[in-house]
Amino acid sequence: MYWKVYCGILSPFIPNISNMSQNFQNRFRNGMEGKESIRRKKRIDLKNISRFANISARKVECCGIVGYMGSGNAQSILIQGIEILQNRGYDSCGMSTLDGKGGLFTTKFASSDNGDAVEHIKNISKDVHEHHNIGIAHTRWATHGGKTDLNAHPHQDYKNRISLVHNGTIENYLSLKEELVHKGIHFLSETDTEVIANLIGSYLDEGKGFSEAVESALSRLQGTWGIAILHRDYPNVMILARHGSPLLVGVQSDHIYVASETSALANYTNQYVALQDGEIAVLSPEGIKKLITPSRLIELQHEKVEPSPFPYSHWTMKEIFEQPHALARSLNFGGRISPYNNKVKLGGLDMHKDELSNIENLVILGCGTSYHAGIFAQLIMENICGFNTVSAKDASETQLTGYPKYNAGIIAVSQSGETADTVKATMMADKLGIPKISVVNVVGSLLARTTGCGVYLNAGREVAVASTKAFTTQVLVLCLIATWFAQNREINSSLYNCNELLEAIHRVPISIGTTLQVKDQCEQIAKKLIGHKNIFVLGRGLGYPVAMEGALKIKEISYIHAEGYPGGALKHGPFALIDKSEGTPVFLVILSDEYTSLMLNVAQQVKARGAKVICITDNPQICQDVASECIVIPSNGPLTALNAVIPFQLIAYYLAVQQGIDPDKPRGLAKTVTVF
Repeated sequence: MYWKVYCGILSPFIPNISNMSQNFQNRFRNGMEGKESIRRKKRIDLKNISRFANISARKVECCGIVGYMGSGNAQSILIQGIEILQNRGYDSCGMSTLDGKGGLFTTKFASSDNGDAVEHIKNISKDVHEHHNIGIAHTRWATHGGKTDLNAHPHQDYKNRISLVHNGTIENYLSLKEELVHKGIHFLSETDTEVIANLIGSYLDEGKGFSEAVESALSRLQGTWGIAILHRDYPNVMILARHGSPLLVGVQSDHIYVASETSALANYTNQYVALQDGEIAVLSPEGIKKLITPSRLIELQHEKVEPSPFPYSHWTMKEIFEQPHALARSLNFGGRISPYNNKVKLGGLDMHKDELSNIENLVILGCGTSYHAGIFAQLIMENICGFNTVSAKDASETQLTGYPKYNAGIIAVSQSGETADTVKATMMADKLGIPKISVVNVVGSLLARTTGCGVYLNAGREVAVASTKAFTTQVLVLCLIATWFAQNREINSSLYNCNELLEAIHRVPISIGTTLQVKDQCEQIAKKLIGHKNIFVLGRGLGYPVAMEGALKIKEISYIHAEGYPGGALKHGPFALIDKSEGTPVFLVILSDEYTSLMLNVAQQVKARGAKVICITDNPQICQDVASECIVIPSNGPLTALNAVIPFQLIAYYLAVQQGIDPDKPRGLAKTVTVF
């Protein structure tokens, strides 16, 4: 239970923790909202990265947290951390440090037309924070309060004693704020986070110590939080608390690192501890041993974070061209398929074979690009796995009633492993005792830790906000999982057998590498698309999820409205948006498959209405009479459609660059979407 974990972790800074108030114990026994009991968590060995978390259906602010204490220069370490966490999305950032002499220093900015927040911090923080050995930093994407300097984190209490950074959303902040205002406490910002700071401050004024004041404040909160807190009178102490928002603690010699995701730790340590849901930890040189115990340490899969996309101009292009290598890594360079019997070997699934063999109704969960990969996998699995039902669902729209009642299974797909909607939907399935599989890229991420089994993408870090190599590697890994199920269920498919799919899987890295040769043609096509208001992308069969993903890339990166539809959908309404005078661009994925004639018919229809038809095909002869442009991709059996996503990625990239848009950081978007 929450309070028992708290007692077991808190260091001696609270001497009477065993006499914690009964009210505090009861609140956390019965749930933070006092309505629904928190289920008792299973005890699972952290070394297997399979601990379950209790994530409630609440909003979580989309931000990044970094902290440091030790003998090093906190300012430079914090700057490196927030630079790495930029890909979570941000509109402001800030840092606080202690000088060890009773001084608390804070610098924070919101991005504006006058400059980027992270660049402001880099330029100014050195003069303010250099030579300080303890600090916290934060990148913020606004949920409560606008994009202003005052709303940026860290926030201080009304007497400037403490400073804290916060990921999450406090649901009852308005009532707490009203209570504090009634006491005469003045607020500087519009945020829910400042309420936490001032609430802690009010308990300090009652004579409580630092840790006790934090405990009392947290017992009043409803919502989600990952918090790091400093106090000017405790120069060697940092307090952390987690409820629904990840916090990680890494240790290397006499350095302690804190982060909200593993990428910010990778350059400093190869081991970390993930705070459990409902845990509070007091970090100090003396107290850290109570948290960092061998049984809790997780090995960080070390991958040094590259500082720039050199020799490419942007991370987006670098990651597009990394796909052949990323796909080879996803296959473990062939090691995930036995050369002796062609059996797929997935250790994360093999150890749960008996449990997974009972699945008859499979649900694939994902958001955005991951959802499109799920649709692709659904179509593959329907043909080879022998399940009663397979359905891909948008995790943001998944409700508890949407899960099959009998013999169900879940595959949760997320590049970051932290996508809030996917985490929430996956944890909802836990209430039904449904087996869960995670397909994630970030090792040790929240989904990886909270599902019973899974398969890593091993695609390497993806920095650009718009996913490219994540999509192709997700599809590849999901195809491996499909084959694993088919082989273990001994299913013979009528459409194509496992061997055909496995042959295509083996060829994917080379096939994608060959497709990248259309780069120059895609750049020229992008130039012709500038100025168009609408773009449509059509596909059937496996071409449909590719069409959806292609349209998403175009609108994400280039800000041009693009929609993906099934091949026959335009005649049911969207035909009205085809402008003959403008020559509305319509992309069609036309492959040599059972849908060829149907897609050619659609091409004739849109051409007759004045659309500019651009075909992506593995057979240019079939499109020559209907297409004004034809992008030729190599054939790869049942996975030919996957090659078709490459032209869309390239066209979206060039559309952005030609309009002066930074393709790596689309406005309003975040790499790790932790907002419900």
